[in-house]
Amino acid sequence: MNFVQKALATVLAASGMLASPMTLAADVRMNEVLRSVFYVPQYVALKIGAFEQEGINIVGPKTTWGTQATITEIISGASDIALLGPEAAALTKDAAPDRRLVNFVKLTDSDGSFILSKTPNSNFKISDLKGKTIVTGGVGSTPYTVLIHLIKKAGLDPKKDVTVRSIPVSANILPSFLESGADYAQVFEPGAAKAVSEGKGHRVASVAVLLGSVPYTGYAATSSYIDKNPKIIQGFTNAIYKGLLWTDKNSPQKIAELVSPFFKDVPVQTLETVIAEYKKVKVWTVDPIISREGTDRLVGLLVEGEVLKQRVPYEQIVNPKFAQKAKQDIKP
Repeated sequence: MNFVQKALATVLAASGMLASPMTLAADVRMNEVLRSVFYVPQYVALKIGAFEQEGINIVGPKTTWGTQATITEIISGASDIALLGPEAAALTKDAAPDRRLVNFVKLTDSDGSFILSKTPNSNFKISDLKGKTIVTGGVGSTPYTVLIHLIKKAGLDPKKDVTVRSIPVSANILPSFLESGADYAQVFEPGAAKAVSEGKGHRVASVAVLLGSVPYTGYAATSSYIDKNPKIIQGFTNAIYKGLLWTDKNSPQKIAELVSPFFKDVPVQTLETVIAEYKKVKVWTVDPIISREGTDRLVGLLVEGEVLKQRVPYEQIVNPKFAQKAKQDIKP
């Protein structure tokens, strides 16, 4: 642990956020569905020594770039815990008991994308998409599914009233938006901030604000791993909660400086801008519990978008007891 980590750990200990001795007891192989500024509280937890305080040595995080790849990584036993959308557990519910994924702690509380326009629009509404072309992610992806839901909710037919241009590779969304014929794009950070800073687009809406609260991403492990390692799952949950609390309490500048080693290709100033936008629209919650209401809403969206065939009972895909205990034991 370096000087900065030790100093942060001292502050956290004094505030009561750290409750266990700094002894490493277990290696945990962490996997993430992608490397994103959207997941900043995870990197905060890693940098402030929160996992070490819980007796956990994180191996990784390993980035596998995609939900299916991440699911395979976990159920094959190559990784222990993964950061991905809660729907992954629904996709594995019919697998053998030891291969089913279960969600146990939340990291993000809504969609992290933004709507960009080629022209300024200070009063943007989804209904403004009528007769326009918007570029978004691949068909079946959660951002695409959320966008289609919002279009329908605005009373528009996504097949007739709006041209939705689906781009499977997220890196190609902005280039497609910049082509002639595209009016809007649904873009994650830091792409949105880069386009705005270069004068190539105008940020007109946060999808998080348009959608509201849903457990967009969280951590899952196989049911067998959770059953065999409840202390590790509890410690991991505690560490993530500490990362969420630290992120909530500190400035975008301080957060950006702390997590910049995870984003070597992104200038610290850009990180600060992105983090400020995310804090503004409250995509990071200080409540680590994956709620029944939020899960039911997200599952409903995914059924509507035909990502899932049918609704899945909350109890089959979420175990909230670890987050509940973390919230009870660790005081903000």
